[in-house]
Amino acid sequence: MPDLSPILGKHVTFPLMCCFLYLIYKDLAADGEKSAVVRKKKRPDENDWKSGIILADQVSASDTLWEQTKPFPYQPFKAGEYKLNMGIRTIPAQDWLVLDNTYKTRIEAKWDIVRENYHDVIFYLDPAMVSAGKSAVGSKSEKDPLYSETLISDRDVKTCEIALCELYENIVVFLLQRYPQNFKVSQRPSKDSPGVLHNTIVDEYHPVDPLKYMDLPESTINALDFRCKDAEVIPSSFSNSDSDKSKTDSVGYRCLISCARTRRAHELILALSRLVEEDLILMFPDDRRQFNGEYVLMAGIFAFAAGFNPRNRLLKPLTLVHGPVPEYKEKLQMHMNRFFEMHKIGKLVMRLNFSFQTHPKLYVTDDNKGLATEQILAKTLEQLRGGRDLYYRSERQCLIKLGPKSQAMCFSIRTYLWNMADQFLTDDFYSQSDVLQDMYDAVDGMQENVSQYKRRPEWGPAVLQLLRNKIQGQNKTN
Repeated sequence: MPDLSPILGKHVTFPLMCCFLYLIYKDLAADGEKSAVVRKKKRPDENDWKSGIILADQVSASDTLWEQTKPFPYQPFKAGEYKLNMGIRTIPAQDWLVLDNTYKTRIEAKWDIVRENYHDVIFYLDPAMVSAGKSAVGSKSEKDPLYSETLISDRDVKTCEIALCELYENIVVFLLQRYPQNFKVSQRPSKDSPGVLHNTIVDEYHPVDPLKYMDLPESTINALDFRCKDAEVIPSSFSNSDSDKSKTDSVGYRCLISCARTRRAHELILALSRLVEEDLILMFPDDRRQFNGEYVLMAGIFAFAAGFNPRNRLLKPLTLVHGPVPEYKEKLQMHMNRFFEMHKIGKLVMRLNFSFQTHPKLYVTDDNKGLATEQILAKTLEQLRGGRDLYYRSERQCLIKLGPKSQAMCFSIRTYLWNMADQFLTDDFYSQSDVLQDMYDAVDGMQENVSQYKRRPEWGPAVLQLLRNKIQGQNKTN
């Protein structure tokens, strides 16, 4: 028998043993990773619903309570001639949606508007619009002007659903991260449930995962106890037939809900209207790239309109949405279209505007805007009860492009309404002499076409007199 001691010595067997042990360890580790992957796939992850989040891990929790937060005194006015421009600036993600001490009253005010004007303030594409659009091809019929202008495809309807779900997901994540003390997930999404989001401020419950909510069987939906409050405000299916004229108007379908899936989408829009104070508008180019590929208003809620019927903006491209704005086509059309096309997903920008009105209404369809040929009569400060019937109105408009699928642009519009006598002139910021002087100069220097559009002939003299009196009084005191 041969002597094997030279090859069985420790100097040979020990390295071989180490090699074998390493191979065994490697195999076991690989099996463990495979098992972990399998377990991860089989067990629903609590974050699986965040399929289109563009703000995650960028938002820090607010360090102030909503009821102790006063509306921020933005200053969109400045001395000199009013100049029409985009006026946008980038802002942090955590400044997207704002909660302050007006939250509960504004949510309820919005809900009153929704109840009374559902057809005009809630928008969403319905599959039946596709056939309506096809029937209107080449037609300029006055009976169906809406669809003779904008033709809707199946892909448009699908994109609308994707965009709504992306918006819903991002708002839910934003609220959970920014205001964790007010918004909580009381039941996580699972295979059989979209999860439950608790709004502790108004003590209401809404779905967490919009995609799962859209896909739930109708029998399950009817059994849920966390649907949007007063969901019965949603109208039944409406048509545009001659026998149903009472449910239509001159711009086509006031509201069309032809299937359960559309109704569910409306419920998500209503949930958003109960979660945040802002109006929310979704725009994206239609599938056929009509209107030279401009973004078209497809879905959303516009409860705090300032001088127009929001329904007239549905299915209109960006240029027609801004049609009444003086010099829009000449000065802003090209820049706005390019901005919408080039804007990056997740980037947040803000712009501000301001005007005045002689009533306290948040939803205004037949006032606040003046026609070019209209004769507008002035109201005196005495007629406006020394400023108690005079209101400063401002909009904080944020724009963000959603993704990754829809690439829709979302307008979130926060409306501020300050009574001039009781709120504006008593505010610590707005009552400062230099701020009042800037406002005076801005109103005084407003050019004629913008002045007419904003109805300055009606409120301008009273505003200037009120500001002048306040400034002169402060100068005497100092």
